[in-house]
Amino acid sequence: MAHFDFIVAGSGVSGMVFAQIMAAEGKKVLVLEKSERAGGCLASATYDNFWLELGGHTVYASYASYISAMKHAGLEENFLPRKKVPFRMLTSAGLVPITKCLNKLELALNVPSAFFTKKAGKTVREYYTKILGRGNYEKMFRPMIAAVISQEGSDFPADMMLKSRPKDKSLPRSFTLKGGMTEFINKAAKHGNINLKTSCGVESVSLSGGIYSVVAGGETFTSDNFVSAVYPAEAGRLLADVAPEASAILTPISSAKVESMGVIIKKEDVAVEELSFIIAADSEFTSVVSRDVAEDSKYRGFAFHFKPDRLTYEQKIAVAEKVLKTDKSKFAHVAETVHFCPTLKLGHEERMDRLDEIIQKVKGLYVTGNWFTGLAIEDCAFRSTAEANRTF
Repeated sequence: MAHFDFIVAGSGVSGMVFAQIMAAEGKKVLVLEKSERAGGCLASATYDNFWLELGGHTVYASYASYISAMKHAGLEENFLPRKKVPFRMLTSAGLVPITKCLNKLELALNVPSAFFTKKAGKTVREYYTKILGRGNYEKMFRPMIAAVISQEGSDFPADMMLKSRPKDKSLPRSFTLKGGMTEFINKAAKHGNINLKTSCGVESVSLSGGIYSVVAGGETFTSDNFVSAVYPAEAGRLLADVAPEASAILTPISSAKVESMGVIIKKEDVAVEELSFIIAADSEFTSVVSRDVAEDSKYRGFAFHFKPDRLTYEQKIAVAEKVLKTDKSKFAHVAETVHFCPTLKLGHEERMDRLDEIIQKVKGLYVTGNWFTGLAIEDCAFRSTAEANRTF
């Protein structure tokens, strides 16, 4: 029975940032991942030396914790500034600039409200309707938020969305990595003190005599410390025996299923203008994220993020054909993945405060994820860094 200093469930940004910090301290870390690939919501599809993001796709200069993790992984030389290309909104008139969907008179009448309207205690709909106007919210801002988080976000706490953070002015405003976002996951996993097992989901976790026993992939592993870095309901399942009060808080928190399809196509086979992002107001998908921000001499790539359980594979292909104005015979490569994005409601921060009170009383238990302070990559890294600091 193998023993580790830390066992981490989940190999996304949250799990790998925690594992990286502990490995750098000389600790032996086992990372268990139920999927056949590591990375969670980071998923870079590759074809003929071309990569396309099917999940998280951008690092901002304000992502201090995540940037620190990438630098520790030796990736600073791989930072690739994103080329500035436009956003577009998909409407009945086709692809139009997002400003075309904005009623400027309504905006002018409502924007002064921003000076005395507070985000705290308000939903996204309540806050942004107040400062943009109801029409602008429904026509432009609501689909924009849905595109960003791949689900309807109107009931999210307003203060957990579009947060302002200090920027590192020595870095590009926004960037990616030369080999795709999963470079961080792959590089971190190569640390000599990290043992990553994919296709090895955690079946059960128990605690006895200060030692955690974790059953995964038909094997039992032991550790002095257990780290949950999975989505909330799954974390609730894992903690049912070791921290039932924490489990009761986590289990009811839902997550939206996101079905992503990436299409890689030769440049000459697609006539759509260069763009970074397509926002869909009323469609079977919430957004299309383009690879045009990192230009390639041969290919272009487009990741469609579909609403769950609505379309078959062939129907998704048909949507891609229509949006890209081309035929599927021109698709050089198609890749798919599924991931889950937590759904947050008012009162979430108070629930997380209560969760922290509970887990800090359980020896060797740590919980991280992209659902403590927000859904961004930085929120993952920030929480994992804070949890790792509790071990010192």
